[in-house]
Amino acid sequence: MSKLVSLQFSFRYKKGIDNSAADVLSRVGHLVALDALSLCQPQWLQEVANSYKTDPDSQELLAKVAVTAVNDQGRTLQNGVIRQRGRLWIGANSALQTKLIAALHHSVVGGHSGAMATYHPVRKLFAWQGLKHAVEDFVR
Repeated sequence: MSKLVSLQFSFRYKKGIDNSAADVLSRVGHLVALDALSLCQPQWLQEVANSYKTDPDSQELLAKVAVTAVNDQGRTLQNGVIRQRGRLWIGANSALQTKLIAALHHSVVGGHSGAMATYHPVRKLFAWQGLKHAVEDFVR
């Protein structure tokens, strides 16, 4: 990619018989129209959305955030998932919380570091009540 950045490109349209090979510019628009759109979403993200169903506080928060664009704590709703200042809000589901902490604690890059070294990447991506205490308990 770094080699391609330094190059300069120019696109030239060739009309009719001058164009020996078909290119994107010579195709008819309706023939290349997008008929279907698929969305790839990680399975654990659905677990996050499901964690709200078992947590009454998250259900109440979900109802409030659905009405307002951004609440006083910086929480928003995007694709059925609550975000707090860009971080994913996790409901009171200790199994999911432990799973997320374990994934970051056991990772190849920062695996098996101490409590604070695990806490910072978790806090950068996720938010929930008692996050710091949960990370400390897990590492201990």
